[in-house]
Amino acid sequence: MSHFIPPLKYYVGTFVALLGLTVVTVGVAQFDLGSLNVPIAMAIAVLKASLVVGFFMGLHWDKGAGRIFFVSGIVAMLIFIAFTMTDVAFRGDIEPLEAGYHSIESPVKMSKHE
Repeated sequence: MSHFIPPLKYYVGTFVALLGLTVVTVGVAQFDLGSLNVPIAMAIAVLKASLVVGFFMGLHWDKGAGRIFFVSGIVAMLIFIAFTMTDVAFRGDIEPLEAGYHSIESPVKMSKHE
């Protein structure tokens, strides 16, 4: 079984692109873009991760099970994030029928140092 070995120019080009994107990340972090801070940071991070996965890890040239494993890992991560977000999104909601059960006064007193 043979494996494709990419030329050195791919590694050097990817490294230079990652350095450039790191400079862009630091530059963007110096400005307050309001609600666009997180989407821009995530877009740059996804681009950097795709360069690493595609060229350093060789997924760009992989045709078989490697792509399936990568995609299934991303899907599993998105499922975990979705379950976490549904828990966080509805954390403060209490059904009216259960309100009586959850309004218990705690015997624990909060300290004044917090």
